[in-house]
Amino acid sequence: MEDIVKKEVRQHNLITTARHEFSAVQLDIYFMVLSLIRKGDTAGITYEITVQEIESITGRNWNYQQLREATEGLIGKVFEINEADGLLQVALMSSAKYLRGQGKIQITISDKIIPYLVDLKRNFTSFQLFCVLSMKSKYAKWLYLQFSRWKDKGRISFEIDELKYLLKLKDPKGKESEQYKSWSTFKEKVIDIAVKQINDKSDLHIQYSVTKKGKKINRISFEITIKEIMDKIVEINENDDISIKLIERIKEIGIYDNAVIKKVIENSELRERAFKLLYEIKVKGDNIKNPAGFFRNALGI
Repeated sequence: MEDIVKKEVRQHNLITTARHEFSAVQLDIYFMVLSLIRKGDTAGITYEITVQEIESITGRNWNYQQLREATEGLIGKVFEINEADGLLQVALMSSAKYLRGQGKIQITISDKIIPYLVDLKRNFTSFQLFCVLSMKSKYAKWLYLQFSRWKDKGRISFEIDELKYLLKLKDPKGKESEQYKSWSTFKEKVIDIAVKQINDKSDLHIQYSVTKKGKKINRISFEITIKEIMDKIVEINENDDISIKLIERIKEIGIYDNAVIKKVIENSELRERAFKLLYEIKVKGDNIKNPAGFFRNALGI
């Protein structure tokens, strides 16, 4: 399989902005399948993902029951896509088959959604696959896609009720109870966690501000900055070429987690081992299918 830790993935903007609610596991399965889709793919093609690879990338272990429930839910749940002539409700997956004893899942995509996943020429969102897989919060994953869509503009804003609606925390018809009703709870449980994970684990840096209507906070605005490859995640001397080069090389293999890079930079033993591992990754090339996972496992971080 192509080295997915360096892979940029695209999806149609109508899916990026679609209202849906999936678990973190379901989103990871979706993103893995998305990484396998190629230009010209047609309905009926089966995509195969391996449990071992996705566990290595995400750093989370999934048991058979969790995966089975996740794919069952993906078959049953729908995207809501506002097309020009009306609202399309469509499931992402039409089938999932678990290959006994192989740790592999064969997945078939629903026919109606195929045009939104292949042959994209415009109106698409591009994002880094490894970054979104590294996040644990489902809200961080969804927001990261929104920020990736608007990263060139540098800003996106939402009415609070609109954002809760898109995150399926509030029913626009009022039939279901609103989750995280107060601003302070919504901020603590959703926004702050998502922003921290995006800042720590992705190619973007996010800051946000809020505005009030009367006494009530009614709008949130996000400032989006694309991280430079040399952003200063640790305090180093500007002339410390070794540290700068090491940061660059670590990010080249798909590791954006500031905590991990900081640990390597500040520990002389880890720095030395890191350079040896990066050299090994370069020499072996495609023989190391998951350089980021290999690097982290070898250093025990």
